[in-house]
Amino acid sequence: MQKLHVPIRATSDRFDADDARWLSQVRLLLDELGREVQLETRHTAGEPGAKSGGLPDVVLVIVPSAIAGIVAVIRDWLQNSRDRSVHLDWEEGSAQGTLTVTTKNSDNAVLQASVEHWLRSRFRDAAEEEEPAPTQGDPPADGDSVG
Repeated sequence: MQKLHVPIRATSDRFDADDARWLSQVRLLLDELGREVQLETRHTAGEPGAKSGGLPDVVLVIVPSAIAGIVAVIRDWLQNSRDRSVHLDWEEGSAQGTLTVTTKNSDNAVLQASVEHWLRSRFRDAAEEEEPAPTQGDPPADGDSVG
């Protein structure tokens, strides 16, 4: 089964990253996401001068059937407080970026559709990278035209 690994970060305009109240809120998000998908954690050394006690880096291991549930969890968690944001990181070849969802736009149906489309497109891109190009003499794959 195809899986996509997407690093996720939550930020707050109200709390410091190592504030116990904020860490508790982030744990709630991760607990809910963990009911939808597998989570991988990666402990990092942190930045010089940063306070300790934070959470490890988390990567969502997403299967296509879990996308709607992930979007619902993120939307619901963001709507509990206006100061929250969720960042989904991506990397394709040498290009990389971050999709940021905030409370200001999380209830927007267009944004919700965009997040779902973004995740589904990552699966399509990953599938295309995994498919080897047919060599001369190979039979055409399903959906390929024969000319």
